[in-house]
Amino acid sequence: MITPKVRILKRNLIDDTKWNLTIKEAANSLPYAYTWYLDALCTKWVGFVVGDYEFAMPMAVGRKWGLLYVYQPLFCQQLGVFYRRRSEVIIDLMLQTVLKKFIYVNYNINYNNATKTPLRGFSKKKNLTIKLNDKHAEIQKEYSENTLRNIKKGQKAGLIFEEGDKKSCENFVDFYIANTAVRDANFKSRHIELLRRLVHQFIIHDCGKLYLAKTANGQICAGVIVVETQNRIIHLLPSADEHARQNGAMQFLLDAVLSHYSGSDKIYDFEGSSVDSIARFYEGFGAVNEAFFVLDKSPFKASKLGRGA
Repeated sequence: MITPKVRILKRNLIDDTKWNLTIKEAANSLPYAYTWYLDALCTKWVGFVVGDYEFAMPMAVGRKWGLLYVYQPLFCQQLGVFYRRRSEVIIDLMLQTVLKKFIYVNYNINYNNATKTPLRGFSKKKNLTIKLNDKHAEIQKEYSENTLRNIKKGQKAGLIFEEGDKKSCENFVDFYIANTAVRDANFKSRHIELLRRLVHQFIIHDCGKLYLAKTANGQICAGVIVVETQNRIIHLLPSADEHARQNGAMQFLLDAVLSHYSGSDKIYDFEGSSVDSIARFYEGFGAVNEAFFVLDKSPFKASKLGRGA
């Protein structure tokens, strides 16, 4: 068999139409890999392509101390190889090409990129998901007692579930920054503008939805921006204020969101987490692990070089 050629394309050489069609129709499609998503977050990224975009793999690259490195951008959980028809040989070839091309790599590859060929620096990470093919009442049967108790707490507190409009979706970024981003050591001031650009792209592409839990007097206490795709709902930007811990607002909100999407045959993707307390919170809704993978090659973690400009 002839070994397929892996082309490495700079951003300006990528055919956006062909690339985005591959991502949309991919068997393992994820929104993080669209050109507009990456453009919002990355100063520089490249695409690895096999054939006429039958296989596409994006990666953010940077340079520091004269070294070219691959890093994983914030708000972009999984990348790796995307395809309409899976080929373990080609996936392995493309991942091996990354390891040969770059000295420093810290790169999350998606849930369907595992191969039988051992790769150095290859490890698993937890990602929790729920299948939404059942009715809401059936989904609720998998909830923990603690989760159900907090949902009732939110109901007794008179919380209101609401879908935000496009303007409130952009305004929610301030709530997210004030209540969630400030506690994330990886979130820097330079990421604020990137986040605003990304949310604006969700509005342009009509794939971002904001769901809110409000108090009886209209005060937001919890919210989440999700990204809708053909087969997934990505739980991308959840946030809650200090009052939400007392009134069960986030459990109340997530139950309402899951009810909204129940019976859709989609997957609700919580984006993690490797943090035990967060994992337990999502597992309380019956979420199960759908692992993704990390390629890590360097004398020290490439993430220490930076999270992008």
